[in-house]
Amino acid sequence: MSKNYFSKRRRIATLITLCAFFVCSAQMLAQSQISGTVKDSKGETLIGVSVLVKGTSVGTISDINGKYSIKASPKAVLQFTSMGYVSQLVNVDNKINIDVVLADDNKILDEVVVVGYGTMKKRDVTGSVISVDNAALKRTGQATVLGALKGQTPGVIVTQVNGKLGTGYSIEVRGKNSISKASDPLVIVDGIIGADMNALNPADIEKIDVLKDVSATAIYGSRGANGVVIVTTKGGKTGKNVVTYDGSYGVVTPTNVPKMFNGDEYMAYTKEALRNGSASVSIIGQEKINADSKNYTDWLDYTLKNGIQTSHTVSLSGGSEKETHILSVGYNRQTGNTDGELLQRFNAKIGVEGKAGNFTLGLSAYARNSDIDNGSKEALRSAFRLRPIAQPTDPVTGQDQFFVQTYRPDRFTNPRFDAKNENTNINQTNIFGNVFIDYKIFEGFTFRSTFSPYLWSSRTGYSADTFTKTNKGVNKPKGELTNAFGSSYTWDNVLNYTHLFNRKHRVNGMLGTSTFDNKSENSYIKYKDLPYNSEWYAIQDAATIEARSSGYTRETMLSYMGRFNYSYDDKYLVTFTGRYDGSSKLAEGRKWGFFPSAAVAWRVSQEGFMKENTTINDLKLRFSYGESGNNVVAPYSTILGVSATQYDFNGTSAAGQYLSRIPNNDLSWEKSKEFNIGLDFSILQNRISGTVDAYSKDNVDLIMPMSIPQTNGFSNISAVNVGSTRNQGIEVSLNTVNVQTKDFTWSTNFNFAKNTNKIIDIFGDKKSYPNQGLFIGQPVSVIYDYQANGIYQLGEETLAAKYGFVPGAVKVVDQNDDGKLDPEHDKVILGSNTPKWTGGITNTFTYKNFDLSVFVYTRQGEMRYSTFHKELANEYMGEINQLKVNYWTPENPTNDFYRPGINAGWTGLLLYKDCSFVRVGNITFGYNIPESVLKPIHVSNLRAYFTAVNPFVFTNYTGIDPEYSNNASYDGGVSTSTYMFGVSVKF
Repeated sequence: MSKNYFSKRRRIATLITLCAFFVCSAQMLAQSQISGTVKDSKGETLIGVSVLVKGTSVGTISDINGKYSIKASPKAVLQFTSMGYVSQLVNVDNKINIDVVLADDNKILDEVVVVGYGTMKKRDVTGSVISVDNAALKRTGQATVLGALKGQTPGVIVTQVNGKLGTGYSIEVRGKNSISKASDPLVIVDGIIGADMNALNPADIEKIDVLKDVSATAIYGSRGANGVVIVTTKGGKTGKNVVTYDGSYGVVTPTNVPKMFNGDEYMAYTKEALRNGSASVSIIGQEKINADSKNYTDWLDYTLKNGIQTSHTVSLSGGSEKETHILSVGYNRQTGNTDGELLQRFNAKIGVEGKAGNFTLGLSAYARNSDIDNGSKEALRSAFRLRPIAQPTDPVTGQDQFFVQTYRPDRFTNPRFDAKNENTNINQTNIFGNVFIDYKIFEGFTFRSTFSPYLWSSRTGYSADTFTKTNKGVNKPKGELTNAFGSSYTWDNVLNYTHLFNRKHRVNGMLGTSTFDNKSENSYIKYKDLPYNSEWYAIQDAATIEARSSGYTRETMLSYMGRFNYSYDDKYLVTFTGRYDGSSKLAEGRKWGFFPSAAVAWRVSQEGFMKENTTINDLKLRFSYGESGNNVVAPYSTILGVSATQYDFNGTSAAGQYLSRIPNNDLSWEKSKEFNIGLDFSILQNRISGTVDAYSKDNVDLIMPMSIPQTNGFSNISAVNVGSTRNQGIEVSLNTVNVQTKDFTWSTNFNFAKNTNKIIDIFGDKKSYPNQGLFIGQPVSVIYDYQANGIYQLGEETLAAKYGFVPGAVKVVDQNDDGKLDPEHDKVILGSNTPKWTGGITNTFTYKNFDLSVFVYTRQGEMRYSTFHKELANEYMGEINQLKVNYWTPENPTNDFYRPGINAGWTGLLLYKDCSFVRVGNITFGYNIPESVLKPIHVSNLRAYFTAVNPFVFTNYTGIDPEYSNNASYDGGVSTSTYMFGVSVKF
């Protein structure tokens, strides 16, 4: 091409560049300096208000006098934002002075909480209710809802049962109420009473409301005696259809694995046991060769591995003013930390709600199916117990060998064989939902009928092939099969009336009935000598049936209820509630109970003398008293019981029955009576808000078993109304915005709870029963035993011999110093497995599109009997491997652990452990992709994040995990940390 062509091209490019320059210059010249003052609705100037030119990164903040200054074009829009106030957009429109008044943001006060058969704004609540939203639950990275709830709310203790895949959780609200029965709260999911929270996908949860005091729970009567946890899943919302995807992938790694003796340490420990006279250990054959050559095996490293966790949830929601809908499906998959462990869970939810005239109809249904291979009962246990001088491979062939020890070879087997050939499989299905119709009779007066069915089934199969420890490599396969399923329904009919009189008198009344019916059945069979490993199938081929059983139960309840709320000028609030319950499980003539409650609240901040106060945004005092009942007893406990037995007729066995349970015609309701005083507050433009509650709860006529003289023909009555307990405590919840600038925010959520639990009476005689571990004035669950105080040292031979001990033995405290040890005078209360206090704190930091949150929770003052230490730190003297301990020898006169070989019978006193801990629950770092990047690809929101779940725990407990130390944790999995990457996308 010609030179003139390129010259012409350069001239055109230059012209375009000059035009662009002049246009930009004109725009820059058109910008003006705009200034003004920002105030609140009371005329007070506001500091630190973010002022941003919308659509740009140009911004500033107001100074100490509420003044700001910023450059913007005449057509620009200024955005004013501050925590605790409603954001405001202002058009510049050629103005150079713009003063702004920001309205108070009452979002906190207008938050809707579920209170049972309805909702209320937080400002109008008179009882003790605390909420956890979806963001807080998702941030934890937990695969279960109860796991995500741990440490989030004051007064609510969630404890993991053990470390196995799919393991459930126990939950307790405001302490233990009963002496012999569970204190689990009532769980309600989308109106379905008694639904399983472990069945839910955390991504499907909108919020969780915990009703704690009797005033808040009274509408549920006897069923809410231990508190109420109300779960609301996500529903459809008015607007265009929105598709959301939440997914994550992570690695689950064993953490805080107890430190066992390595090879050299084990040999030193064993030699010390032998030196001290132990005859319970022998090192021979290949094990001796391995010991001499220091050919050691780390059996935990050999057995444990990293697991994988992945989850995916897709949902579609939307609707119009007449109809809303939501559909959600989820899948979660986890592999365990030993071979053979796998969990797969499928969740599905559908919700539809539509309006036609004065009618509103709705359907909500939730389904879960989980299939869990829990693997071997023995593999991990053997990995902990196997001596490091044993080896997994045959020394000649190099192949994995089944028996790995020379000494007592059939006692322990190769963990990998058990992991491969032994399994417990649990398949569970839960389906629950509700159908409702709401009819608006006239303005303010509605009728609602809700039918909530619940179906569940569970199949547990256990199988053990020949090459497992239980079958010793020679016996034929065996197994067990348990089938259980049940159904229930709740049918509620409720009338509601709401009206505002003269703009100041607001009333709300509710009357209703509730019908509950629940039934379940189960069957069990145990078999052995299968010709091949058909697991829990082809049972008919088993040569031997060892045991079989089946059962059926049914219970019903009918309730009448009412609630009345009154508010005067949003300042004075009153609530009265009553419920009349009838239970089929109690004795004839004792089935019905009435449970009333009353609560009052005063919103001090609404008084005239508070109008000029610019510091306090909201201040409410609450007081409540209520009574509730509890029928925590198995069905048929009040009637005569008959059980099967075998009789001998001259050497011939014959089946028969015998009377196994004495009837109780007086069994009635266990009752709770509770006072609660509370304070809700918000100050400094809502930058600090919180709740403080103090309560005292007496539980009387407790349902518990009682021993009776054998001359009655029975040794005990399974359920009687005796005894009483008391729970008193204080709970604090605090939310603060510590720092807020244009780009950076630091906020904190803090909770603290202290509960004091004690027994007031046991069997009506005001006496303690030490043989049952029950003491007047002490907690329900105490540890009562002799007290250990270190180890007898050299030079204390005379003192030790006085009690039959020698140096190196556990020193037992003679409490009354009478020269002998007897239970009546020398056993004491060592502690309780109920924590003295609990707490949690979440710090959240945001910088532009980045966010970081760190959640830490703690339980303090909790002592437990450690089954892990019983198995792995208790008088085996080298016969098995040992938890690494600092044991006593003449050359190492420690007070930590006794001398190997002592075997004096008192070593079990060292099994009581302080299980206090501080745990970093999760650390989450996230990034929100800018809207400008997402708009071209038609994505409205995209967030990527990294989460570390349970990365650290700080504790003096040396077992697997302080949370489940009193369970059989040596075969119940290990403590784990999860590191995952996830995305959340909205289309």
